[in-house]
Amino acid sequence: MGYMFYPGCMVVSEQYQYEISAKKILDYFGIDYKDFPEFHCCGEPMKCVNFLTWLTMAGRIIAMAEKEGRDILTLCNGCYLSLNKAKKVLLEDEEKRKKVNEILAEEGLKFTGKIKIKHIMTVIDEEIGQEKIKEKLKVDLSGLKLATHYGCHVLRPYSFAIDDPEDPKILEKYVELLGAKSPYYPERMDCCMILFGNVKPKEADKIRGEKLLAISRRGFDGLVTICPLCQHSYETRQKRISKMLKQEVSVPVIYYTQLLGLALGFEPEELGLNLNQSRVEKILDKIGSKKKKQ
Repeated sequence: MGYMFYPGCMVVSEQYQYEISAKKILDYFGIDYKDFPEFHCCGEPMKCVNFLTWLTMAGRIIAMAEKEGRDILTLCNGCYLSLNKAKKVLLEDEEKRKKVNEILAEEGLKFTGKIKIKHIMTVIDEEIGQEKIKEKLKVDLSGLKLATHYGCHVLRPYSFAIDDPEDPKILEKYVELLGAKSPYYPERMDCCMILFGNVKPKEADKIRGEKLLAISRRGFDGLVTICPLCQHSYETRQKRISKMLKQEVSVPVIYYTQLLGLALGFEPEELGLNLNQSRVEKILDKIGSKKKKQ
């Protein structure tokens, strides 16, 4: 069937390195995908303002993918949840589905809910898989110890979770597949506070800082993310958090797609690592010998 590639607003407006590295991985493994003919928000910010507007925006994205006969591949955890929730509401509520389809009909679109919305980690797991990745590894990452961060919206609610919401392992599994260590740490399920930060920014930064300091104290070389909102939360605020906590907070934050790309032998700039705002050179220096596997 193939996929329609939906990056989400945060990626196309700021987190460009996620799209760059994700497409490198998808192209490398021959995953069939197409960009949407046009882009707009998944509607999530509108949900608490106008419920029908959210449903129409999300429904339109789904309907465009249905017109192409393709499932949707998302990079953003928030978009993943928003589109899946909207799909559920529209399938279960005939009246709302009728209203949305009346609007969509004006441009020849119709929501039917027959396609799937998948997060990129699910696509990596189901479409590429461990064996194909193992066969292609070129750079040894065995010197790295990396913390993982999933982000709330791919684990809650349970009906849309990409893994066990209480004890997910998919990200650790795919980090360790590359040779790095990724042990459990007590703070791994803590929220990035991206939404809470809109209301209480100082309190949100304190909570983020406590997690980043814990990661440093536990001897991790960096933090691996799969969500642009979480990446933004932990990466762009480190200087401000350091000033607030009056101690240095400096943790490299890297997308899994970037980490995978490094292990496959791509150069850092090919994966957009020059766009990361944390000190990812710490990770690059540690694997700088680039011991090639024969």
